Formats: sequence, C-alpha cells, structure tokens
Amino acid sequence: MQTFFKVQVTSLLASAVDFLTTIVGVHLLNSWFMAASLIGSVCGGLVNFVVAKTWTFPLNNQPLGPQFGRFFLVWLGNAGINAAGLFAATHVLGVQYLLAKTTVSILVGISYNYFFQKDFVFSVS
Repeated sequence: MQTFFKVQVTSLLASAVDFLTTIVGVHLLNSWFMAASLIGSVCGGLVNFVVAKTWTFPLNNQPLGPQFGRFFLVWLGNAGINAAGLFAATHVLGVQYLLAKTTVSILVGISYNYFFQKDFVFSVS
C-alpha cells in the first residue's frame, strides 16, 4: 500500500508540472492545447522518472539506461492514451481542455501508470 501511495504522490507532482507547463504553453502557443499538452507531458514524464527513481523506488538498483528505456516505452503509451483521451473529450464530447486533461490524467494514472511502473519499469527482480 505504501508503494501505491508513493506512486500516486509522484504522479501528482509530475501532473502538476505537466499541467503548469500545459497552461503556460496554451498561452504561449496561442491556444494550441494539443501541442502544449504534449510538451507538458514530456516535462511531467521527466519529473516522474527522476522522483520515482530516487524516492518512490529507492531500493531499485537497476542500470539507469535500460530502466529509462522501459520508462520511455511506458511514457509513450501514457502520452498516447492521454492525447487520445484529450482529443476525444474535447473534440467529440466538447469538454473544456483542462477538465478533460484532468479527468483523463487521473484515469490513466490510476489504471495504467501504477501497474507498469511497479511491475515493469522499477520492478525489483
């Protein structure tokens, strides 16, 4: 249960960076929220990896390169699912981009990220 809690805290921190970057990006990119969301996702992903490596899974002694490679694969899936969810929510359902991004991020974080990080990226074998 402690690992689940730490993954969620790490995810919240990464999401805060993601959202802040997205919001600033929307203003700087003249409301291109899909591009701003991608930039935010990259920034949040990097924060997520560093915090997860050093705090969430500190006993994991795997080499950095292969571990980051696995993280990158999971992040690509995460970014794809988030982008598809954001697109569907905003363009199909007409939901405001920040509400859509929040809802999709929570669903993906709890259902996808937790299991892949725990069992694939940072697993201690």
